[in-house]
Amino acid sequence: MEIPPDELHKDVSILYVEDEESIREGYGRALHRISNNIYTAQNGQEGLEIFKKHRPDIVISDIKMPIMNGIDMLKFIRKIDPHCQVVFTTAHNDSAYLLEALELEVNGYLQKPVSKDLLKSKVQKLSQNIVKEKLALLQQKEIEAQKAILQNVLDHEQNLLLVTDFQNALFANKAFLETFGAKEIREFNQRYSNILDIFLPLPNYLHQGLLKEGENFYDMLLRHEDTKRTVTLITVDGEPKAYKINISKIVHEDIESYLISLTDITKMNIQKLGTEKKAFYDNLTGVYNRNKFDELFESELNRVKRYHNDASIMVLDIDHFKKFNDTYGHLIGDEVLVLLAKTIRNNIRNTDIFARWGGEEFVLLLTETPSDIACKIADNLRVKIEDAHHPKAGQITASFGITQLLASDTIQSAFQRCDQALYMAKAAGRNRVECIV
Repeated sequence: MEIPPDELHKDVSILYVEDEESIREGYGRALHRISNNIYTAQNGQEGLEIFKKHRPDIVISDIKMPIMNGIDMLKFIRKIDPHCQVVFTTAHNDSAYLLEALELEVNGYLQKPVSKDLLKSKVQKLSQNIVKEKLALLQQKEIEAQKAILQNVLDHEQNLLLVTDFQNALFANKAFLETFGAKEIREFNQRYSNILDIFLPLPNYLHQGLLKEGENFYDMLLRHEDTKRTVTLITVDGEPKAYKINISKIVHEDIESYLISLTDITKMNIQKLGTEKKAFYDNLTGVYNRNKFDELFESELNRVKRYHNDASIMVLDIDHFKKFNDTYGHLIGDEVLVLLAKTIRNNIRNTDIFARWGGEEFVLLLTETPSDIACKIADNLRVKIEDAHHPKAGQITASFGITQLLASDTIQSAFQRCDQALYMAKAAGRNRVECIV
C-alpha cells in the first residue's frame, strides 16, 4: 500500500550542506516546510560532523565546496552508513565530479538553481522508501521478539514440539532438537531431507509407508483411532522410543503447516519395544537384522516405483574375515564385526538403513541417493573402515558392491546386481568399490 507523502516526510531527518549562505538559508526554510528535522552545514567537514552526531536519513549537498567538497564528505558518510540516501545539487561546471559521484551510488541529482517543487518531490520519494524500510525493520524486530518469547515458552515444554509442512521442519522446541542431537533447526533439516523419515516403519506404529495415494500424514492420523496414534523414533543415543502423536493444522495467509506434539510413552511400551528390538535388531552389532531390512527395503522400493525417487543399495563384505577367526578366535572375530558396524553407523545419515545381512556381510540402503553419490559415500566408508584398527586384529578392510534401485526391481534382482559388483571388487584386489547401474 502506498503511504501518503504528507504523512511520512515530516519525521524524516535531512542534512542540507551548501557553502553559499543565501542559498543555504533560502532552501533551509523550504526544507523546514517539508520536514521537522533539518540540519544545515556550510561545507563538507561541518556536514560530516553533523552526520556523525545526528545520523540523518537524507543528505542533500552541493558538490563543490571549500574545506571539504561533497564527494569527499560522501566517502566518509558511506563508511559510516553505506545505505544513507544522498542527493547532490550540481551546477553546469560540476561535470568533472559527476563520474566520481556515480561510483558512490548517489540517489539523485538536482540541477542548480533547484526548483523547490522538484526538491519537495525528490524528498517525498526518498521518504517513502525510508519509512517503508523503517516500518519493515520495526515489524521484523517485533516478530523476532515474539518468536523469542514463544521459543522460550515452548523450550520449557517437555513434549517434543515441531511445526512442519511435512517436508521440512519450520520450527522446533529445545526438547525436539535435543532428541536428535541438533543445536538448531537448520542442522536438523540438513540431516533429514523428509521430516517423515524420523518415524520408524515398525508394526503397530504410524509411519509414511502407511500413507495412501495423495494422502498426507495429518489425514492418515485422522483415520486412525486415538489409541493407535503412536510413532517410534530413533533418538541421538540410538535407542528406539515410543511417542503419542497429536497434529494440529495451522492455516496462515492460505499457507498450511502443522504443529506436531510428541509425548514420550516409552515406559508404557517398554516391553513391546524390547520385543520388537529383539525381533528386528542383530544381537551382536545392534544394527537391523535381515528380516527387518527386507521389510524396510520393500517400503523404499514402493516409494521408488510410486514417486520415482532415487535410492541405492550397497553390500559390503569384510575382506579375509575367516583369517580373523582362524588366527585370533571367534571372540575377536565378533569384535571386528562390532567395530565395523559402529564405524559405518557413525558415518551415515539417520535416514540410511543399515543391516547385518549375515556372517561378515552387511547391507546399506541409501534413500534419496543416486548411484554416483552412493559410490562416493561407499568410498568414504571404505577409508573409514581402513582407518579403524582393531587392538589385536589390526587393520580391517572391506569390499563394496553397489547398484541403484529400478522401478522394475525386486529384492532379488537388486541384490543380484549388488553381488555381481561385490564379486568384481573382490576379484580386482579387495578393499575397493564397484558399481553396476
